[in-house]
Amino acid sequence: MIDSITLPDVVVDLRREQVVGRDGQRRELRPRSFDVLRRLTASAGDLVSKDALLTDCWPGVIVTEDSLTQCISEIRKVLGSDARDLVRTIPRRGYMLVLPAEPKPPAVPADARAPLSFWPSIAILPFDEFTERPGTYGALGAGFAEDIITELARNRNITVIARQSSFAAKVSGGTAADVARLLDVRYVLEGSIRRAGERMIVNAQLVEGPSNRHVWAERYTFAAGEVYEVQDELVARIAGTLFSGLQSYEQAASLRRPPASFDVYELTLQALAHMLQFSHAGVMAALEEVERAVALDPTYAPAHIARGFCIATDAGMAISGAAGPERLVDAVQAIRHGLELDPTLPIGHRALSYALLLTGRCDEALIAAERGVALSPGDALALAFLSLAQTAMGRYAAALASIDRAIGLSPIAPGFFQGVAASPLYALDRFDEAVRNATEASFRSPSYLMAYVIAAASCIALGRRDEASTWITDLLRRSAKFSLALPRLANAYRYDQGMAERFAQHLRVAGLPG
Repeated sequence: MIDSITLPDVVVDLRREQVVGRDGQRRELRPRSFDVLRRLTASAGDLVSKDALLTDCWPGVIVTEDSLTQCISEIRKVLGSDARDLVRTIPRRGYMLVLPAEPKPPAVPADARAPLSFWPSIAILPFDEFTERPGTYGALGAGFAEDIITELARNRNITVIARQSSFAAKVSGGTAADVARLLDVRYVLEGSIRRAGERMIVNAQLVEGPSNRHVWAERYTFAAGEVYEVQDELVARIAGTLFSGLQSYEQAASLRRPPASFDVYELTLQALAHMLQFSHAGVMAALEEVERAVALDPTYAPAHIARGFCIATDAGMAISGAAGPERLVDAVQAIRHGLELDPTLPIGHRALSYALLLTGRCDEALIAAERGVALSPGDALALAFLSLAQTAMGRYAAALASIDRAIGLSPIAPGFFQGVAASPLYALDRFDEAVRNATEASFRSPSYLMAYVIAAASCIALGRRDEASTWITDLLRRSAKFSLALPRLANAYRYDQGMAERFAQHLRVAGLPG
């Protein structure tokens, strides 16, 4: 079976259902169109009748030839300038795929290929059924897997193996490690579905292929009679939690890898993990790592984005004390350069959103954050940065909803997520909740200094001045240069002048320098 096709304008990966152009950019093609292309490829050089294509690609479904014609049109569009010579119409009979005798691979630079696997690839296996009557839930288990594949594929940060390959690997038997080796993936999601009385139980486990070690597992239960009503919601929860769990695991694992083995991908990943610690040591390590990554491969888009994000975070919150607000211009430029190399990277848009927010361009920050979520709807971090932008724009209820969703998607939500939630809670006058969230953030992520700020402001609002003073004392002990003038504080409630003034006044009373 042919797994990939190299054409003058594109490379088609049938196993992963991806099309990459000469410019390194991913071209969109619906799964059904991939089915048609795969069927034509299997009979390359031979006529494939319309009836055969309709039967094989729409099994058990009655559709008109218009559906097939639309798929052929989509295939030709992504294959490029020679598409009509490649996919030929045989009048009144069918179609034929004619591959070039000596295909020339497109000049796809390393930087353009790398973002497609910025997070390692994953295979989703059909869920097993555990029942006394085999076949009762088999179709449902396969449907869960197929829907999760579709949902995960919406996240541009992750490469998901096509369902045909994953399902075939499942049939071949073996452990998750065997499947990972067969499909050349890092992770495998397996699961099961069974009935227990009047309840249905769905289990999902994420397995790291090389070690055959469980990374994440979750159990979901619901009424047996509601299986089809809750299927869409359940699939979205599994896919979103899986994506965020995979992202968290990859970042945590990067901190345990020996530096001598690092390539540009691992350097970039470790820098982001260090940066999200928000500590002086973490920032210094992150800045060193992104500079090494950019030097190692100046055309690797994520490295430039990570560099800009690190500079922006340091400048916006005075973490290292070495970068002032003037560095924000450099940060925005670095991120934009990364997005010029690959405009489809969700991490680039969320980083740009944060950098723009720190410069006070909150309306542009919101647009960038929304773009990041659109490209990667299951990314909890993207939702967290959207919450920051929504708070700055005065959209507090929406901001709280975004960060609540982010926390729900993360199997172990980063500690600073509670700190992000505290900001809209403060603005909504829910001061006790703001203090609780900020306190939780300070315990789990002690270097996330915005938690101390929100806790102090909320304590002043509650009349607990001594407690507020203690928060500020602890804050200044951790960062002596922290003040109201910092970009992160100055723009926290940028588009709500009344809220911004109240926030600043509460912090002055608490003892934060201006």
